Amino acid sequence: MAVAEHTASLCAAAEGLRLPVDIPEPLEQSSPYSVRPADPADLSGEAADAMAEIATWAGEALAIAHVPLIWRVLARHPRLMASTWRKDRLVMSAGRFDAKAKACIAFAVATFKQSPYMIAYTTGLLRRSLVMEDQELVELVASIMHYVSFNTISHAMMLEPAFSEMRATDFTEGG
Repeated sequence: MAVAEHTASLCAAAEGLRLPVDIPEPLEQSSPYSVRPADPADLSGEAADAMAEIATWAGEALAIAHVPLIWRVLARHPRLMASTWRKDRLVMSAGRFDAKAKACIAFAVATFKQSPYMIAYTTGLLRRSLVMEDQELVELVASIMHYVSFNTISHAMMLEPAFSEMRATDFTEGG
């Protein structure tokens, strides 16, 4: 749920700010933005540290030589950018689920939300860092299509969940 919530919020930010896609190629400086990106040289403290970390991560995970636009625009509010980046690392780093599974979930959310920016961002992550080939990407899209269809049909039929009385404690050991 954390991956889905985090990705949905990034989709909302990207679409609300009308960010043009800059992955894998950076945009020309003359490209119109609804909000101009911050200059990383103007950042200090935690925001500067986060921006440097993002730059390193982007090179490794996305194989790009620039900081993705979403992070540079969020840096207009330095504390927001730094805290969102920390959340990104907490949520998207391997834990009980590995990084590839989490990136697949993020791609599914971005696709469902129809966010061109975040689709490009998560596709870049899947292709470059996690080495997902065309066939795997199409298979992932097939799964997304299936569940979007399944949800559409269940909503149209006004079906109620079969396990509405289920609680989180039902899934814990000894619960």
